[in-house]
Amino acid sequence: MGFTNLWPLFLLITIPLLVLLYILKRKYREEVISSTLLWNEVYKNTRANTPWEKLRKNIMLLLQIIILLLLIFSLMKPFLNFGGKSYKNIILLIDNTASMSAEYGDGTRLEEGKKLAKEFLASTKDDTNTYIISYDGDSKLLQNGEFNKEISNEIISDISQSYNTGDISESLSFIKAIGEGIEEEYEVIAFTDKDFSLGDVNGKIVSLANSGVNASIDNVSHKFLEDKVRVIATVTNRGSGDYAGDFSLYDGEELLSVTSLELKESESRTLTFDLPTIKSEVLKGELSRKDMILEDNTYNHVVGKKKVNKVLIVTEQNLFLEKAFSSIENTEVYKTNSTSNLTSADKYDLYVFDNVTPDVIPSEGSLLFINPSSNEYFNVISGGEGGEAKAVIGEVSKYLEDTTFTAAKYNSIEIPYYGRGFLNIDEDYIGFKGEVDGRKIAALSFDLHDSDFPLKKEFPILVYDLGENMISSGMVYKSNFKAGDKIIARGLSSENNILLTYPNGETLELKSGDEVKEDNQLGVYKLNVLEEKESFSVNFPSEKESNTSISNISESENIVKAKADLKRGLNISPLLILLAMGIVAFEWIMYKRGN
Repeated sequence: MGFTNLWPLFLLITIPLLVLLYILKRKYREEVISSTLLWNEVYKNTRANTPWEKLRKNIMLLLQIIILLLLIFSLMKPFLNFGGKSYKNIILLIDNTASMSAEYGDGTRLEEGKKLAKEFLASTKDDTNTYIISYDGDSKLLQNGEFNKEISNEIISDISQSYNTGDISESLSFIKAIGEGIEEEYEVIAFTDKDFSLGDVNGKIVSLANSGVNASIDNVSHKFLEDKVRVIATVTNRGSGDYAGDFSLYDGEELLSVTSLELKESESRTLTFDLPTIKSEVLKGELSRKDMILEDNTYNHVVGKKKVNKVLIVTEQNLFLEKAFSSIENTEVYKTNSTSNLTSADKYDLYVFDNVTPDVIPSEGSLLFINPSSNEYFNVISGGEGGEAKAVIGEVSKYLEDTTFTAAKYNSIEIPYYGRGFLNIDEDYIGFKGEVDGRKIAALSFDLHDSDFPLKKEFPILVYDLGENMISSGMVYKSNFKAGDKIIARGLSSENNILLTYPNGETLELKSGDEVKEDNQLGVYKLNVLEEKESFSVNFPSEKESNTSISNISESENIVKAKADLKRGLNISPLLILLAMGIVAFEWIMYKRGN
C-alpha cells in the first residue's frame, strides 16, 4: 500500500482535542430525589468527574476516534498496488484513424479504446503525470504531463473519429521525444487496431483489432463516350467469410440500378453501368448490408466538368505511359512519335514529352517532361549511374509516400523557384512539379526504360495524380479525394475569399492557396467564390483502412487479457469514507438508545 498525500497526518492532532472534550464534559445532571438510597449512584458520578475516569468504557468516544482516523486516512488517498509496477509518468496513445470506426461490441473500436483509457487512468495514483497523444495520421499531444484526472478524462472524451489513414509506428519517434523530457521512468499504453510494436519503449499495446463481415466501395468513376456515359464501380470484400448484399447506384437522389453481389473473402468485383446521361452533380454508390464499417459502404463521386480533356504523348514507344494516362477520367489520349508533328493549331490540355525536348514549346496547356534536357522552364544537370529513388514525404499523396525504385541512369534537376521536388536520389532531385504564369509544369529526369519504376504499383498512381493535377483548372485539382489527401483551394484571385461548405452544412472562409481541413467529415464539399461554384467529394480510404478479416489481427496481446492487465491499483479512499459513514450511522443508533 502507498499513500498519495501525507499532509493530512497533521490532522491527527484533532484526536487529543476530542479526548479533551470528553474529559471536560459533565456526565451528570441534578435531580430531586425522595430517597438517599440513590446516593451510591451520586458517588459513582462524583468519582467519574475525575478526568481519566470519564473515559472508561466510553464506546461513543472510541467510535468518534475511529471516524476521525478513517477520514484522515481517506484524505491521504491510500492506494493498493497490483497488476504491475506503477509509474510516475504515463503516456496514453490513442489511435483514431479511419479503421477505428469499425464496430466493436455496442460501439466502435475508438469508443472502446477511450473507455479502456479512462479505466486505466482511474486505476493509477492521483499524482500520476499524464501525457495523452492522439494519432490520425499525425501525432497530436493533447495533454502534456498534468495530473488532473478530470481534465484527462475530458480530453479523452473529446478525441473524435478521424477518417485519415496512417502508420501508427510513426508516432514512436514522437513518444521518444516526449520521453527524453521526462526525468523519471514512464510507461506507454497504446490503444490501436494496427499491427504495432513499441520496440525498446516500455509499455503495453492494447489491440482493438476484431474481425467480421465488411465490404467496401473502393471507387466510382465515369467516362463520357460518344452516345453514353459509362460508370464503373469497384466493390471489395475486405472482411472475414463470404459477403452477400446489394449495390445501389444513384444519380443524385434518383435510384438508377440495384445489383446483387456475392463475393468470396478478399474478392473484388468491378460493376459497369451505361447511362444515356447524368442529370445531377453527384453519382453515389451504396451497399445495402450493414457491416463492421458503415462509412465505407457509401461512395460519393462528383461528376465535375463534362469537358473531355485531351492529352498528347510525344514518344517513340512507351505503353506504360499510354495505359496510365488512359485511366484518368474524361481523358482522351493521343500519341505522336515526333515533335515535328506539332502545329500551332493544336490545343491539348496536357503535353507529355518522353525522352524529347521540343525546340518550340506549345504556348498553352500543361507540360510534363520525362528525361528532358534543359529548357526555358528549368535546368538539367548530368547525374549519376544508378541509385535508389525515394518519394519526398509531404510532397506526394499518402499512397505514394513509401515509393522506392531503382534508376540505372538519371540526371539532376535544379528546382526552379516556382517548383517543389517530389522524387530524389540521395541529394539530387529527379522529379518536381510547380506552376508558373498559369501553366503547370512537371518533370522526371530519368528514362523510364532505365528504371524498374513502371513495374511498381506506385507508377500508375503517380501518373494518375500528376495527370489529374496538371489537367485540372478548377478551384481544386480534382473532383474526388480520399480522406487524408492534401486538398488546396485556389480562387480566381488572391483578393477574393473562397466560401467552403462542409457536408454537414457548416461554412468556412478560405484564402486562395489555403489547405482544406476535412474536419473528420465524409461526403460532398462545396466551394463558392463570386459566381463560380465547384464541388468535390471526400470518401473513406478503404484500401488501407477497411480490412476486418481475421488475418488482419496481429499477435499483440488480447484485449480481454489486456483489460485485466491494465489495472495498476485501487484508490481505497472511497471505501474508507463509506466505512466512516457507516460508523457515524451506528453511533447515531447507539446515541438514540441512550448509550
